[in-house]
Amino acid sequence: METRPAGNRERKHPKEPVPPAARRAALAGGVGTFIEYYDYLLFSVLTVYIAPLFFPSGDPAASVLAGLAVYGAGFVAKPIGAIVFGRMGDRRGRRQTLLLTVVLMGVTTSLIAVLPTHASIGIAAPILLVVLRVLQGASSGAELQGAVTYVLESAPKSRRAGLASMVNLGTGLGGASGAFTAAVIGMTVSPQTMLTWGWRVPFLVAIPLTVLAFMVRKRLEDSPDFAELVQRNQIARSPVKDTFVTHRRILLIAILVALAYAMFGGLLGWLVPYLTGLRRLDPAPIFLTYAIGQALGNVVVPTIGRLTDRFGHRGMIIAAFLVSLLLMVPILAVLGGATSPLFLGIAITLFIALIAGSGVAIYTYIAEVFPVSARFTGSNIGTQLATAVGGGTAPLIASTLVLALGSVFAPLLVLGAAALIGVTAVLVAPRFLAGSESPLYGRAPQATTTAARV
Repeated sequence: METRPAGNRERKHPKEPVPPAARRAALAGGVGTFIEYYDYLLFSVLTVYIAPLFFPSGDPAASVLAGLAVYGAGFVAKPIGAIVFGRMGDRRGRRQTLLLTVVLMGVTTSLIAVLPTHASIGIAAPILLVVLRVLQGASSGAELQGAVTYVLESAPKSRRAGLASMVNLGTGLGGASGAFTAAVIGMTVSPQTMLTWGWRVPFLVAIPLTVLAFMVRKRLEDSPDFAELVQRNQIARSPVKDTFVTHRRILLIAILVALAYAMFGGLLGWLVPYLTGLRRLDPAPIFLTYAIGQALGNVVVPTIGRLTDRFGHRGMIIAAFLVSLLLMVPILAVLGGATSPLFLGIAITLFIALIAGSGVAIYTYIAEVFPVSARFTGSNIGTQLATAVGGGTAPLIASTLVLALGSVFAPLLVLGAAALIGVTAVLVAPRFLAGSESPLYGRAPQATTTAARV
């Protein structure tokens, strides 16, 4: 049975050694999310090519906005995936669920690669594209937060954020690899060839990557925390109901924290279309710069994970939002006016570093705030309800604000709102969850609850 932290402070643990099984879990979590986010974020990177092929228009800005709307459709499906796969994770196991999500993502991404365009099949093309994006969104609805949960439950308590940060690192490097692949293809073939078939090649790479992820994850066992629930025959009968009823206070905090991060992180979906569509910069060099920025920006992730283990989630989350607000002003100034690859690269790298670093503390916080019996369901539902609202709309809102206000600083309005929501949520959480079954702040649960035996 878990002990509870005293007062309103998050409990700290003495530093413990990392067993080999925990290292294997961290590696598998990182590899899986690498491939998942290579697949998922390709659409955002290649929107400048996909949009006119599936949403032809005389106005390039209108095509880009239509493409971003389809990008957002994937986010709308995320809560559905969180409910379906979240329940599966708490009922059937973390490992089995994460195997299924990565395969579904790989299949849908591969189908996008061979999808006929509007010129070939008319209105059916954008409809099919939306359907595939919805399936992508559903599969990703339990991937990142689910992988964080799996690694976290496999790690010593004092090393959880540090090891789980490998999942965050996988997402960043996966996005970097997608952008790098798109950049290499774009610099190898002509712009006309890129529009004809070149944009399809990065999506086809998903096939061998999916096979690799499946093989890596198939060799793992389930997390020790879930295995203990199975051994004691204490699997929750209805984790979805438990999440919305028994743990509704925890869910609300999780949604608010996740919403703040989704609004901030969603601005990455605005970045490349803004530079290549609205600023009309050459796409291939931007893809390459973005890929390098993703790789360099995510270097901070393991360090932030270790700092989170040392100083706690709340302090790191608050610091992340405050620092981001300060640094985004010069970053946006460079993005709005610079043409030099060096200056754009520095700005993009810092932009990504702020988002990637913030995510480490946030994702582990959302997982740890739920009791184990409903953790996979609750953390995924909380994250994806917020992501559907914040992440799916942030690129479109940022683009619309930039067009309406005529200023590259317009996304600061999105970030400011995100910071207000996130900081407020983590500050009120200790008192708000004092009577809940949260392992971080709540009372010790009664013996009749599933969380009590964890």
